[in-house]
Amino acid sequence: MVVICWLSFVVGNVCAAIEKAPSLDVIEIKKINSPFVWDGNVNDPEWMNATFLDFNFTFANGKSYRANVYLGHNGTHFFVGAILFNVGPNPTTVPDYVTRPDGFYIYFDVNNDGKLTPPEDAKGLLNFIGVYHGQTFWSSSISKDGFWDSEKDPLAVQFWHERRPEVEGEILWAPDENAWPPEKVHYSSTHGSGGYYDGDQHFEFYFSLNSDDMLSDGLHLTGGAKTVGFALEFYRQGYDLENGTRIPDLYDFWPGEGFTPNVFVNPSEYAKMFINLKTQTNNPLDNLRILFITLTAGTILILIIFGTISRKIKTKSCHRKFFK
Repeated sequence: MVVICWLSFVVGNVCAAIEKAPSLDVIEIKKINSPFVWDGNVNDPEWMNATFLDFNFTFANGKSYRANVYLGHNGTHFFVGAILFNVGPNPTTVPDYVTRPDGFYIYFDVNNDGKLTPPEDAKGLLNFIGVYHGQTFWSSSISKDGFWDSEKDPLAVQFWHERRPEVEGEILWAPDENAWPPEKVHYSSTHGSGGYYDGDQHFEFYFSLNSDDMLSDGLHLTGGAKTVGFALEFYRQGYDLENGTRIPDLYDFWPGEGFTPNVFVNPSEYAKMFINLKTQTNNPLDNLRILFITLTAGTILILIIFGTISRKIKTKSCHRKFFK
């Protein structure tokens, strides 16, 4: 935050606090004032004013999918919308009708220090699409919360390394779609809905910027402006066949190009977002414009006052000369 002061003979010392604008490599999260309908369709017009990202997710098997991601807030809640193009339903659902979800997640390094510490968290949505004989006949969604677990639970570490052996380092994100043990699963503060439209999967969900859950819900943003680290994930759950063969999980993270598994546990690679909860506009530079207008108006007022005083002095001087 920068504080600028100027001197006015009329009103005395005046100071204005300006939130420092984000650098070019920081993504500003726009404020959205329009109402939302959480129906699982990200093509709805309410997303038009959100911050927009366009990139590809690439799985370990080489398949790449284009993603359009929308991020925003309304001062009290954070909004996430995503469209994954031409992904179809999770392939482990077809053709044996074993319904496996696809998920979209956002992970936070709230302190923006390149480290994960409790209660920093993750939010997400799982889409389930029912397919029978190649026909899609139903879909549903489940919201998910996750948090960085400080306890070095051997079962949790073993669980993650079995599901994602290519990830280096300790993995303590929990609970996820199959969190274990059950007592670690807490109430989800995330809400939303997904959809499936002509081969494209949609995810839209929201959550509080300042939750009452102080133990595991770590995105506690109140007033002012803040820069937060974040990462995005597209995820397809694998499946264990009856013969013991495992169809592995497929996933990728953004930022990064190609398959980027280590972003999962390496927040130094996270992208940066800037959220300003004070401003009522979408651009933190608007505060500078307001200050400029105020300074200009103040200067004009001072000139008018000095001009009036100067004219009165000249008038009195003329009167004295006339009556001598």
